[in-house]
Amino acid sequence: MTMAPGIRFTLGCFLFTVLCMPWSSCQKDPQIIGPYTPGTKDTIFTNYFRTKTGFVAGDGAFSIPMGNGKSFLVFGDSYIDSYDPVTQTVPCIFNVHNCGVTWDIQNPVNQKTYSGIGSPGPLFSYGTSNNFWFWPGAGFANNDTIYVMLERITSSGSSFARVDTNYVACMPIANPGIVSYFIRPSRNGIDFSKSVIKDTASGFCYVYGTKKNGIGNDVFVARFPINAVKNDWQYYSSHGWTNNAMNAQSIYNDFTASFYVCRVKQKYIMISTEFSFGCDQGKNIYITTSDNPFGPFENKHSIWQVDDLLDGHYPFFYLANAHPEFDNGKNELLITYCINGYGTCVNTCINGRMNPDVYRPKAIRVAYHLLDPGL
Repeated sequence: MTMAPGIRFTLGCFLFTVLCMPWSSCQKDPQIIGPYTPGTKDTIFTNYFRTKTGFVAGDGAFSIPMGNGKSFLVFGDSYIDSYDPVTQTVPCIFNVHNCGVTWDIQNPVNQKTYSGIGSPGPLFSYGTSNNFWFWPGAGFANNDTIYVMLERITSSGSSFARVDTNYVACMPIANPGIVSYFIRPSRNGIDFSKSVIKDTASGFCYVYGTKKNGIGNDVFVARFPINAVKNDWQYYSSHGWTNNAMNAQSIYNDFTASFYVCRVKQKYIMISTEFSFGCDQGKNIYITTSDNPFGPFENKHSIWQVDDLLDGHYPFFYLANAHPEFDNGKNELLITYCINGYGTCVNTCINGRMNPDVYRPKAIRVAYHLLDPGL
């Protein structure tokens, strides 16, 4: 969800903002019942994103444990090899719509960026039209292959629009730079790219998706055998699991587009962000928990309030994702969120250049017992 600073918000979120701003400015979320129990900043992990070569800045940061001591992080609109060490800036416009980076789990400073054909080009691409591109979402690794769920996007006048989320990218773990694709049937307009839980105990992958519902989003969950992502998926419904996506039942809804679900011990943790746009609107990251992958998700409470102030203003932020594989041994969950400039509040683009820190993921740690007292 990114454009150049100053216009990223205007173009990327204009329609959503116009529809939602009156509601968000006068309503409070009745589901919030827990006290504010803050996590802590992880400045060390945040600094792993502050690179000067390869991937330099961008959003997304969905991580996929590869099973070989590394994690594969995928990013949306990104800057690759565009850092100027003299001015410590990047151009105000990103140069690829997506990329992937392998991180060493024990020593995340060891990274390798994967992009595609071009100067540079996107890692994920399909067809020759520049009017269409992919934003990568969540995924999983199994045997010798990484799978990534993709959103296909198209330009729409001065903004953009989702075309579908039917494409799945496949990459060999031995060389994530080699990408092939398969296309799944349409799933009733549900965007199943939000998160994937690989549950070896049950033999299933649980994949989470959203669909707009008026001024909010409904959350859905599907499942497929770990070894058979190309097979027919099953969708959770009021009558159990069904093969028909038309019968899928929403397991949660909220006034936001950012959801992520992971498993911590015996609990399923749903992470969502307060609706944010432009600047100075929304700053909370919320947690709800469940004993089952399909809910009910309850006890919503804030575990972080974004504090990335610039000239006294809060940024546009979104995509709070968990990374359980980066375990610090302290019973804390690593969560990253993305900031995307400061809208019209602060001009971050000066003479065509900007500080990449205004468009890099930030990291926090949240103690397990703050996620859920049962942990």
